[in-house]
Amino acid sequence: MTQTILIIDDDIDTLKLVGIMLERKGFKILASTTGNKGLQLAKDENPDLILLDIMIPDINGYEIARTVRSSPETETIPIIMFTARSQVDDKVEGLEAGADAYITKPARPRELFAQVNSVLKRAPQRLSSAQVIPVKKGSLIGIVSSKGGIGISTLATNLAIEIRKQSEKPTILSDFRPGQGTISMDLDVKNTSGMIKMLEEDSEIDLPSEVANSLQEHKSGIKTLLSSHHPSDSKYITQTEKFFQIAQELKSHADYTILDLGPSLSPIASRVLPECDKILICLEPSPGNITQTRMLIQDLINKGIGEGRFTIVLINRQRSGVQLSWEQAENQLEREIDQIFTPVPELAYQAAATYSPIVQRAEESMTADQFRELTQSILK
Repeated sequence: MTQTILIIDDDIDTLKLVGIMLERKGFKILASTTGNKGLQLAKDENPDLILLDIMIPDINGYEIARTVRSSPETETIPIIMFTARSQVDDKVEGLEAGADAYITKPARPRELFAQVNSVLKRAPQRLSSAQVIPVKKGSLIGIVSSKGGIGISTLATNLAIEIRKQSEKPTILSDFRPGQGTISMDLDVKNTSGMIKMLEEDSEIDLPSEVANSLQEHKSGIKTLLSSHHPSDSKYITQTEKFFQIAQELKSHADYTILDLGPSLSPIASRVLPECDKILICLEPSPGNITQTRMLIQDLINKGIGEGRFTIVLINRQRSGVQLSWEQAENQLEREIDQIFTPVPELAYQAAATYSPIVQRAEESMTADQFRELTQSILK
């Protein structure tokens, strides 16, 4: 299971540098430039470790550490003070406030990794006998775009099938788009009542049992939990917290869960994306959409989501000379694009018309190869 580290530091450069280094070591990173937001993330996300600066404008690191230690919800989270303050008195105060270790900036990566691993190894000793060690959970992969009509439902469907094939591990495909769930139509899944039942405002259900009973086997080998495509079911988009709970529960039922979160940062996407281990950000090669996608990425970063979780996917659905090239799109986006999909409108239409996803209908096609490449990069 991926371990989560929360970094609380008002220095943006430190957040980016340290966050990327730790993500490359396999950690999931949450980040905050303020103490108040950091404490809220600690409470909501229950990270495995907090990397904490002292000199933070709204609440200093000593007070943050004391607050973490005084709350039953966060008292067992290990804390490493990571600060430019190097005096003995500073170190003593940090340890007395509740820190497990104290590192002085600038620190070499090897020293930082050694301290992080050492503290995490000791962390189970902090658990009280009353606490329950959580069951192992799988990876959550969220897919989002800044606008609709790009093809993220098609991407989610084919990616889920290819992940199941390559990993040979249980894989779930779900879409959190009530009233707009096109995946059920593409796969000819007619029963979406399980999702609806869980979203009913007044329903009192056993969520783990309901999720288990609502998962449907598909002939491709994946399991599905899909939203209705009936427009009137859009009323359930207000059930943000229930979608969050469903997402957390799905992680207990498969090694990989792929979520189609739809276009823009809807309230549902905003609530669920911080829970995702990987986030696929889809865009099309047009100047306007690239501008929107830059904004989307910045919004995700502002929510404390580390950039190491992002995979950028360029989906070219039209054969048009007016669209930007891969290189032009990268230059305007100001970051690397991890995977590009070339336009295959006829194949996409045939796949939808026959309820047969591209990776199964045209296994030898270039598009299927592109899905295999994307899957391999995600499974690394």
